[in-house]
Parts: sequence; C-alpha cells; structure tokens
Amino acid sequence: MKTRKMIILTAVSCIVLGTLAYFAFVFPFYEFEVNDYETSLDKILSVEYLKTLAPLLIIIGLSAVGIIMTVWLRKLMLKKDKNYSRFAGRKSSSKAPKQKPVPFMIIRWAVMIVFGFMMIWGGLIFGLKMSSISIPILSCPWNTEQMTESSCYYLSHLNELFELPIKSILLFVGSTLLCIILLGRAICGFLCPMGLIQDIMDKIRRKTKTDGISANEKLYSALTPIKWAMVTVFIGLCFVGGNFCNFCPAVAVSPILAGMSTSLYVSGFIMIFVLIGGFFKRRLFCNICPVGYIVGLFHKVSLFRIKKDCTACTECGACYEACPMGIKQIYTERGKIDVTDTNCIMCGECIKCCPEDKALTLTCAGVKLYTSSRKDIMSGYKTDKK
Repeated sequence: MKTRKMIILTAVSCIVLGTLAYFAFVFPFYEFEVNDYETSLDKILSVEYLKTLAPLLIIIGLSAVGIIMTVWLRKLMLKKDKNYSRFAGRKSSSKAPKQKPVPFMIIRWAVMIVFGFMMIWGGLIFGLKMSSISIPILSCPWNTEQMTESSCYYLSHLNELFELPIKSILLFVGSTLLCIILLGRAICGFLCPMGLIQDIMDKIRRKTKTDGISANEKLYSALTPIKWAMVTVFIGLCFVGGNFCNFCPAVAVSPILAGMSTSLYVSGFIMIFVLIGGFFKRRLFCNICPVGYIVGLFHKVSLFRIKKDCTACTECGACYEACPMGIKQIYTERGKIDVTDTNCIMCGECIKCCPEDKALTLTCAGVKLYTSSRKDIMSGYKTDKK
C-alpha cells in the first residue's frame, strides 16, 4: 500500500513538473529583450551590472515577503490554537548551548565560500577557464566565465551529449566519474554554490532567532516522490524536446551574478522555493536535487565515508535530528561500520552533534578527517564560577 502510494505521488509530481516545464517555454518569469551571455570585468564594475541583477533582486524580494508571511501566519495559527504544533519549530534549539567552532566546520565554510566565489567570478577575474573539465555540481553552464564546466547540462541533455565527437564524450564521462569517485556527495556539502546559499539562509534564520520547521519522517516521506520526479524529469525531459535549465534554480543565481542578462522561466519560481524552504528547513532543495541524487548513487565507490562505532552509540538520535538530509540509519544501524548513504552530503553535522567519543567519523581514503567528541559538545556549556 505504501509503495503504491509512493508511485502515485511520484507520477503526480512528474505531471506537475512536466506541466511547469512545458509552460516554461511560454511564460517567462523574467525576460530580457536581448539576452547577453558575454561578461567582462568592466561590465561588472559598471551601472549596467545593476540591470542584470534585476531578476535576482526580484526573487530575493519575493522570498523575503514569503518568509515574513509564513512567520506571521504561523504565529497567527499558534495564537488561535495553543495546541497546534504542525508548523511550530523546536524552540529548544534556539536555547541550545553554543559550541566552540571546530576546525572541520571552519574549513568547510571556507571551502564553500571560496569555491562559490570562484565558480561565479573566478574565470572572469583571473582569466582562467578549464572548460575541458566537467564537475557534477550546479555551477550553471549558462555562466560561460566560470572556472570549470558543470556536467549537469549534458546529464540533462543526453541527446546533445551523444552528438559530440567520441573524444569529447569520453572526456566528459571520464572527468565526471573521476570527480564522483574522488569526492562523491562531498561535492554537495563543500563545493556546490546552491548548498552555500541554503546554508546562508539557515544562518540568517538562526541569527534572527526564527523557529524552523521541525524535520521528521513525514516531511522526508513527502519529499521523496518529489525527488524521484525531479530525477525523472531531469533525465527524461530532453527526449520530449524540453530543457531542464528552464526551471533549474541555479540559472537564477550564477549567470546573473556574473553579469549576464539572462531570461528566467520557471527557474525563478523554483529559486524562490529554494530560498524560503532553505530558510525554514536546512538544505531543503538538496533533498530533491536530481544532480546530487545521481552523484549519490555512486557513494559506494567514493573516497569519503561515514564510519560508526556501534558499541559507542547510545541511540540518542542527535545525529538524525542534526542531519539536513534526514538519514535515519546513522543512528539505527547496529551492525555495520560504514553507514554512508546515497543522500549523505558529508556536511559533518551528525558528527558535530554526536555526544559520544569516536562514535561517528568522517574519513577520506581511510584517513580520519573529523571525529565526534564529547569535549566539543560540552564546550558549549559554561561552568558556573563561584
């Protein structure tokens, strides 16, 4: 019964996404009279650059309105019904002790910021462009001035991939597989600009002390058919003459910030969803991202692994609550050492929140990079001074 319901929901999601994709060719979210895909450093420093930012500013404005309205409606619901808690966040999280910054998280944020900057403006500023290298992350292919070429375009346009010379096809497949083996979904946790944007939205929510939406199995179950629909549309749209880029949210960020005059279709509305969703639920879009899921299918050959010492685990569930991807087997597994999952983005949040020494460990090629520590957890509690 559950499988049948999942199939029906996935089919409905595919129909909805397919309909959006169809109308994306007819109704643009924002349209320039003449698209300009050429950028230069002089243009970035000019007043004309502000015009290219117009659609992104509209998206940010609409997202802000959506967030404010959601917070207001939630407060209104809770005011009318004190027992109503569906949209209430966990207030205890805002009062939780603040841990000292750990080196792993500092490095992760530094890598995300630097890589996000380089994928948008790197080639433009430094004059470097390694277009023969494909990295499977959302470095939008419309941004021709980025440091490397994203493979997401050809993965969603297989018809165009097979029209390339055999040498180019082999180079594409080889470089993409190499990146997947070396990095796996650490690409999502460390390198993806869309991931950085969502993490920034989460930081803004915490700084403003706004309650998020409680993540539970019901939420992740609802997102699963949407994820499958996104994957189906991502791979299959090219066979019916569609263009996945017309509703990919990355189009609403990378090209525009690089100074390109780019028309937006459903992608603009999807980006509003990403910003609002990422504000209330960390990495919400990562849970349905087709590129991330396809990369995750090869997690067994990735050098990055999440290891668990089941004898040290007390099944407190802190890792599951902290995981932005809702991976339950992190704390339910009682036999295996390797608990790496298809959806794991190697963000290290489960390890950061684990209160048991060496219960969880992130490794790369067998080398330990980050291990759970009770001392790190206790660093957030201030001892009373007499």
